[in-house]
Amino acid sequence: MVIKRFFKYPVISVENFYHVLYDNLLRPINFRVRYYYPFGTCQNLINIGVDSTHEYLFGIAAPLVLFHYDQEPIYAEDASAIDLGLLLVRAKGKYPQLLANSEHSDLKKKICRDNGFLDWYFFYHGFAALDWYRDAKYFANQQQIKHVFLSFNHLVTDKRSYRMSLLARILEKRLESCGMISFHGTPISCRHEIDSKSSAVSSHSRSLISRYLVDRTDLPMIADNASIDGAASARFGHEELTVRHQALFHLINETVFYDNKLHLTEKIFQPIVVGRPFMLAAAPGNLEYLRSYGFKTFGDFIDESYDQEQDPDRRMDLIVDQLQMLCDQSISRLQDMLTEMQPILDHNKNHFFGQFREMITRELLENFDRCLRIWNNGRVDGREIDSHLDLQGVRRLLIS
Repeated sequence: MVIKRFFKYPVISVENFYHVLYDNLLRPINFRVRYYYPFGTCQNLINIGVDSTHEYLFGIAAPLVLFHYDQEPIYAEDASAIDLGLLLVRAKGKYPQLLANSEHSDLKKKICRDNGFLDWYFFYHGFAALDWYRDAKYFANQQQIKHVFLSFNHLVTDKRSYRMSLLARILEKRLESCGMISFHGTPISCRHEIDSKSSAVSSHSRSLISRYLVDRTDLPMIADNASIDGAASARFGHEELTVRHQALFHLINETVFYDNKLHLTEKIFQPIVVGRPFMLAAAPGNLEYLRSYGFKTFGDFIDESYDQEQDPDRRMDLIVDQLQMLCDQSISRLQDMLTEMQPILDHNKNHFFGQFREMITRELLENFDRCLRIWNNGRVDGREIDSHLDLQGVRRLLIS
């Protein structure tokens, strides 16, 4: 009986996620699937099913194309990569082209509207987290804390340059001794960022980075892993859990901070599976976005109004103010706080390994069905999609 319970909730691996969707959802209605590989890049276009490039060039069949651009947020400069993935030139408007994505944003809506893409949103990174963190449910949470907070930063330039600004503010307040900090940047990379004319970092933040980072001799700071290749979250086991148990609040520095979009990655689920509270450095509204999936946050213990602050610098200041407040507490008080938070922490972990998976699976299928209904609505020109899919059967398969 114990073994049965142990293996009750298998999950789809990230490596096979697109192929599972293709076999059970897309191949039955003759869609071709395309995605970029390696993950998180725009290097190589991979086809699943019939070679849609060959069909497009030689006119063997009309391409019904679904393109996965769901691992990374969408930026204006990504439009050409999306165009290539969906074979726009001749098929535009003639046949359904679905853009699978993992964000809510005005930019995404505009790209879909301008190009006639059907918008298939689902929480890709939720599925990735369920795969990568699946073993965390079997480890006991450690209640003894040594540090007030942790802040782990792998990539710190370009779209993620706000992490430099955030660390500079932490150093300005002299809070580094309270935390576990990883920062994989160097004085040279910090200098290049603040000298770049295209940097999103404000003039005030540039001055802080110049003052507190470019002349430091202890960069990079390493508290987690010195050599990380690819998706660091994919290797999340006993050692990673042990490190993360040492701190109370986890400052999660998300991929998107400057751009106005709702987009979360697997990073936000690390403190949840570890049984720790968190603050979220992300674009405005993403804490509320997380709550919309049934998770609880910590507004009874800290001021979470930073989530609604539109100005990036001010949002960072509000976050660091909360770190300062926590660092002013004694370890015994923080230990008591952890105990008081336990009902929320238990709820979040149980929800992640329970209802959350069914929620995002149902959302994925309902939004896919919505795309087909939009395309088929009133259509009698022979280009209708056979939408008689057994969606409930697919749902049972994905959550079985």
